[in-house]
Amino acid sequence: MTVHHVISKQGSAARLRVECVDSLDGFGALRPAWEALEKRDAEGTVFLSWAWLRQAFERTTGRWRVITAWVDQDLVAVLPLKYRVHWSKTRTEFQTEIEAGGRLLWSEYTGFLCDPAHEEMAITAIANHLQSLPWIKFSLRYVLSERRMKLFTRAFSQNTHRVRFKPYLINRGETDNLLCPQVQLPGSYDQYLSDCLSRNTRQKIKRFERKFLESGALTFAATTDHMRDIDALLMLWQTKWARVKGAETARQVARNYRQVLTAAQNLGLLYLSVLRDGDRMLGALGHVLDPQHKRMHFIVAGRDETAQGHHIGALLHSQSIRWAIDNGYGVYDFCHGSESYKYGYGAKDVQALYLSIRPKKLRDPGAHLDPLSHKEALARVLSFVEAGQSDRAAAGTRQLLEQLHKKDVRS
Repeated sequence: MTVHHVISKQGSAARLRVECVDSLDGFGALRPAWEALEKRDAEGTVFLSWAWLRQAFERTTGRWRVITAWVDQDLVAVLPLKYRVHWSKTRTEFQTEIEAGGRLLWSEYTGFLCDPAHEEMAITAIANHLQSLPWIKFSLRYVLSERRMKLFTRAFSQNTHRVRFKPYLINRGETDNLLCPQVQLPGSYDQYLSDCLSRNTRQKIKRFERKFLESGALTFAATTDHMRDIDALLMLWQTKWARVKGAETARQVARNYRQVLTAAQNLGLLYLSVLRDGDRMLGALGHVLDPQHKRMHFIVAGRDETAQGHHIGALLHSQSIRWAIDNGYGVYDFCHGSESYKYGYGAKDVQALYLSIRPKKLRDPGAHLDPLSHKEALARVLSFVEAGQSDRAAAGTRQLLEQLHKKDVRS
């Protein structure tokens, strides 16, 4: 753990200190203060909760760090980070790249957890501390708070760093993945149908409800067998998208979705809704619930492509929204992506940000590798050896030995 002290500008306020935590024991010790901070931050999300990030961090020792800011004994801000090793061909060296920590578990949103009363001071102190660490690239993707990002980037001088907000388009540029359509939910489902939907959509959904649900022809319900239905949902998703993305890519993405849904299930925050024709799953939706902030996040859909009719998707989303309203949720979040179907349910865009920062001037050779990344760098050296890339293996080994020597000299 490292500690960095910053003199507060808030008069009688005590000194603010910044600490870095990169061990599970250290992260575990943060739990009471972290969860108290969650309650003070209205802009937080379930994906920045201690319990969620614990699952991200426990499988990836040596690949994460949390920068924390404290005032007296109160935790006032946290920035969870993911570390990865990059091999630079031009400089023949390992370098550390930093991303949002929640992306170790494919979190939908990232950024800061922060006490509003100390926001500017704490975020600035974290930004200043980050600049003292070795890295070649820093990025945060899927941050919702533009205000906090401006506070953070303001601490980076244009003379020393290249700071920019990047676009992020997918599906050959057709989908803006930084637009996050969300439905602000009213107090009742009937009000949702009348206030949030077009006349045609409202009539279509009511017709589908009468024809398929009220008649008993189909059943809609939350799953009672999570593992079975996660498997079935992802098999439907993979069958569809393997033709588009390729079989191996589809398998990898399905594994990522499984991690997210399983993490939610472990916390009792999974809502998996299923539409069935008898025992046959016609389609299913996986959601992550955020009961503290009253948000329901739609993560992934699976549909039997051999089943005919437009009622499947319409019933799955409309009845999931009905459940959200009946259970006191205020937002139904379609998460990343500006796919057109989402707006038919009354969703309005919320803008997420993708921040990228790079130093303009490179440090001495080897100086952009954080000691936290040594284990991953050593694994990369082994991969070079196994691939017969002896020049890279030798250069990487030399860099690691030089850093260890410098550490021994300092100690």
